[in-house]
Amino acid sequence: MKNLIRAVVATVLFAAPAFVLACEYPERPTLPDGSSASKEDMIAAQTAVKAFLAAVDEYLDCIDQEEKDAIAAMDNPDEETIKRRDELLSKRFDAANEEKFLFGEKWNQQVRAYNAQKSGQSSE
Repeated sequence: MKNLIRAVVATVLFAAPAFVLACEYPERPTLPDGSSASKEDMIAAQTAVKAFLAAVDEYLDCIDQEEKDAIAAMDNPDEETIKRRDELLSKRFDAANEEKFLFGEKWNQQVRAYNAQKSGQSSE
C-alpha cells in the first residue's frame, strides 16, 4: 500500500509542472457601467484592465515559447509543417491582440460614460 501511495505522489509531482506550464488565456474582467459607477469602482476596474492586458501579453509570450519548444522537439520537421504551425500561431496572436483592442475600446467607452456622468453632476 505504501508503494502505491508513493507511486501516486511521484506521478502527481512529476506531472504537476506540465500543468503549470500550460498557456491559459486570462479571464476577461467585468467592466462597471461608467454612467453609474463610483470612483472606487472605476479605479478597481482600471487595475483589473491593466492586469488583464498584461496577462494577455504573458499568454502570448507563453504560446510563442510553447511553439518554439514544440518545433525544437520535432524530429526534422519539413518546411510545410513549420509554415502551417507558424500560420496557426499567427492566428492565435492576431485573435488575442484583437481581443485586447476591443476590450480596451469597451473600457474607454465606460471611462467616457463615467466622465460624462461626473461632469453632469458638477454642473447641477
